[in-house]
Amino acid sequence: MKKCLLILIILSLKQLAFAQETGLQQRGVIRVQKKGQLAKIQFDDVNYRLVGIDVYGNVLDTAVLEFQMSVTIKGIFYSETTVGPNLTYQMQQLLGRRDQSSLLFFDKIKVKDRSGNIFDMPKFQFKMGYANENNN
Repeated sequence: MKKCLLILIILSLKQLAFAQETGLQQRGVIRVQKKGQLAKIQFDDVNYRLVGIDVYGNVLDTAVLEFQMSVTIKGIFYSETTVGPNLTYQMQQLLGRRDQSSLLFFDKIKVKDRSGNIFDMPKFQFKMGYANENNN
């Protein structure tokens, strides 16, 4: 009885090892390239810069080559242009003087994708602060 049980265990272990071995041979590797085309530009209000976002949601720090920022403060329109993704010192000073719910307008945005192609991105706006809204 013990010999039969031992033989049964050995045969089942061989069968399991064979099944695992054939499973490894049939297993393939799927590789997904997580680098996509530049999809949009966002304003990083913590680091005061523009960053590119590709179709997979990856942040591209060096995508923005130049842009123009515009803002209206107390009825006066200000516009500044910079080279690179970071806001200049003058732009940061404007942000310090802005109203509670000012809109920042970013346009003339030139970007470079991972392939090295340079192209223009559409303009966008960013709402600084918040406005008190009554939900009636």
